[in-house]
Amino acid sequence: MKVQSLRQAVGFTAAMGLVVGLLSACMSLDYVLNVNADSTMSGPLKVAIAKEAASVLGLTSADDLLNEADSGDATSGMGLDVAKDCASSEDETNFILTCTITNAKASDIDEGWSMTTDGDTATLHVVANLDQATAETDPAAFEIPDMNMGSYNFTINFPGKITKVTGTGAKQTSDTTVVAKGGLNETIDFTVTGSTSSGSGLPWWSYLVIGLIAGAVVVAIIGLVRRGKKDEATSEPAPEPTTETAPEPGTSSEIAEPPAT
Repeated sequence: MKVQSLRQAVGFTAAMGLVVGLLSACMSLDYVLNVNADSTMSGPLKVAIAKEAASVLGLTSADDLLNEADSGDATSGMGLDVAKDCASSEDETNFILTCTITNAKASDIDEGWSMTTDGDTATLHVVANLDQATAETDPAAFEIPDMNMGSYNFTINFPGKITKVTGTGAKQTSDTTVVAKGGLNETIDFTVTGSTSSGSGLPWWSYLVIGLIAGAVVVAIIGLVRRGKKDEATSEPAPEPTTETAPEPGTSSEIAEPPAT
């Protein structure tokens, strides 16, 4: 099978198997992905290929690698087909692509990935195996030698707390983060379940109910206070009226003078 047709079948990762007999640890894929509230994923993807391995494939610079990604020949099964704003660079030994994945479904990043949701809970399942992908596409293509082709490195961040981690090579490093590592020609298979909500976990309508109850309590308290003041005002006794006693008829309050003699 020619290199070009193999790239189109299983992506540039499988094509690197042609040079694995010459080189070890020739490629690395580093994913740092954040699970969004809508269960999509975003974050940087870094692809590094050893210069010696790249030269066997006719790539003589980081820009050549970038052109391969832009043309679509280096995308299948790597995440580059959904990545944007890729930039090329190089260090002493590697050609490097750094790209950004934005709001992509797990299955769009790689067909071996999937994500299911149940309310505010999401479950991410990641499966990657270069040998298996090559065999399923064309069993007669070639058999990758049992060598270290390179590595996968995953960092998965959830908005809320991670509740369960299972599978090979995965380790929870914080309440919201899982890391996983493995070889490109090994089976990577792990599942992470966590919350897509960064809040307390209560549904939005619960806050509305709490607000309505709190408002009703305040109104009730104000009503009781006003009623108490009104009751105090009506319970005070009215002042007694003051009246003067009228003198009886034929009486006088003045002393009569004696008659003159």
